[in-house]
Amino acid sequence: MKQNKLGNSGLSVGAIGLGTLTWGRDTEIDDARRMLGSLLDAGGNTIDVSPIYAGGSAEQTVGELFASHFSREDFVVMAHAGISYSPNGIIHANGRGHLSSSLNNTLRTMNTDYVDVLMLASPDPTTPFEETLDTLAQFVRDGKARYLGFAHHPAWLVAKYTQYLRDYRLPTPITIGLEYSLLNRNAEYEHFPMATDAGLGVVSYSPLAAGVLTGKYRNTIPPTSRAATKHLSGMVDPYLEDAPRRITEAISKAADGLGRTPSDIALAWALQQPEVSTVMCGARTASQADQLLSLEIIEIPQQVADVIDEISMPLIEYPS
Repeated sequence: MKQNKLGNSGLSVGAIGLGTLTWGRDTEIDDARRMLGSLLDAGGNTIDVSPIYAGGSAEQTVGELFASHFSREDFVVMAHAGISYSPNGIIHANGRGHLSSSLNNTLRTMNTDYVDVLMLASPDPTTPFEETLDTLAQFVRDGKARYLGFAHHPAWLVAKYTQYLRDYRLPTPITIGLEYSLLNRNAEYEHFPMATDAGLGVVSYSPLAAGVLTGKYRNTIPPTSRAATKHLSGMVDPYLEDAPRRITEAISKAADGLGRTPSDIALAWALQQPEVSTVMCGARTASQADQLLSLEIIEIPQQVADVIDEISMPLIEYPS
């Protein structure tokens, strides 16, 4: 697997990483173990975790595997902070106390004393941004996080945060994580130019549009798929409307013409964007992960790439 530098940093990440959204709930620990093994065998190294994935079970699953089957140092762990569960639902809070508790719980649960990239999960307008950024910078100084990043933040806010960190000579971010795929290209309008200017590598979440770009929903909804589960169907439904369906069909036909799979085409297209450093694939089963990690991601011929760009362009939603 190709290794890419994440933004303007010395951190190398595999072109394809594994998301852990379903680990410990829909994905059994034995399958998770096989996935991590397959990732290493393919030459990859990157996983994405969060305190809210699978109700907290994802971090626990990763921790058990680090303790029993794998060397922590073989992986690049991207961990989210500032988000947690409460009796009233999910909490987004970026105050010093909440961030410290969030990261310390993650480290303890995953049997590690550091994360490679700490991703601030979302903005918190109720907390002064200076408090948030100073706290994140302290995590790097303390060795609890080696690098910083932002997930699901507006482009203007990431630019503001980055400038503040630079002005005060604090550790600066190296990445921004956001949803990006052939069925969701909104990041190209503001986030990509900002990332290039700030030297940030883009982590593409859901590069297969919740599995829709694999082509498995072209004719029906498989009974064991995300779309057939109550807690995950909401991720899939927007991509099953008429416009995304037409694009998915076109991608599938392009793949047939090239003797490749729709997944291959969708991932190759995303990784051909110069802003994208890695794509995070949330396989639910070991067999799904094996199929993705065995792909030989090679460049799409320019003529085909141009057609794919044109076909998928109408789904970009520009601000009014």
